[in-house]
Amino acid sequence: MPRQRIHRALSRGRNLPLPRTLTGLDPRQPAVDCGVPRVQFQPMTPAIEQRPQTPGRSTLGAISAVSFIVACVAHEAIGHGGMCLAVGGRIRLLTSVYFSGTNGGALTDAAGPLMNLVAGAVCWALARGRPQASLSRLFFTLAMAFNFFWGGGYFIFSAVTNTGDWAFVLRELSLEPAWFWRCLMGALGVVIYARSMRFFASTWRPEVPLVWPYLVAGVVACVSVLFFSGPVLPALREAAQESFVANVGLLGVAYRRRGRTPTAPAQGVPVDSGLWIAFGALATVLFLLTLGRGYMSLGRA
Repeated sequence: MPRQRIHRALSRGRNLPLPRTLTGLDPRQPAVDCGVPRVQFQPMTPAIEQRPQTPGRSTLGAISAVSFIVACVAHEAIGHGGMCLAVGGRIRLLTSVYFSGTNGGALTDAAGPLMNLVAGAVCWALARGRPQASLSRLFFTLAMAFNFFWGGGYFIFSAVTNTGDWAFVLRELSLEPAWFWRCLMGALGVVIYARSMRFFASTWRPEVPLVWPYLVAGVVACVSVLFFSGPVLPALREAAQESFVANVGLLGVAYRRRGRTPTAPAQGVPVDSGLWIAFGALATVLFLLTLGRGYMSLGRA
């Protein structure tokens, strides 16, 4: 072919589309194999969010029961009872809601709520040294809350009602004017209680519920007085005050979290611990049969 004819043919072919068989767009013709390995692209799927593990309802109930038992034993048995024996007195009545002894005085009355504050501080220190997701951290955090709420709340309770341990201390020490000391007591109690709520909120895992521990502690306290041989209704009122009333801070923390968090925290995967469930059941039964039933000395003072 002459050179000019070839040039004209190439010039005319610049704007001509390529055959479909070369582009592989014709579904009736196979694509041209250029020797390049084919790459298969998989559709992108959203990553599955890893949900944290949380204690199941039975495990959390067991931890809550043991935590409240720790606070009750610290107040009644170790605080009041231990101080009574330390000053040379003798225990006449010791239950989950009552204490009476000889040679008591202001030291024995103040020892109960003060021991709650000491136990709460110890539990707080132990909780901070545990891993965030461990059950032992939940236990120490909840025991800290029950102890701090009981110890701090007693200042407020005695200041408002003029009854209870701190009211007895004021009368035994003859502190005047009484209204000034009651106001001072109430202010101190508010500070301790508010700080306790802050400590608890900063330590408690947000995906773990708070209403269930609150209810379990109240039920354990109220059921314990049913084993007491004395009048049930007054004892039941005392049990409700030291559990449902004293621990209302748990509900306060739950309400504040709900109001400040725009989206609910991720629900964890409930996992139960057979060891904690067995230990909680055993501790609760022993508590009901010992401190719930109470110790009463029939001898003379």
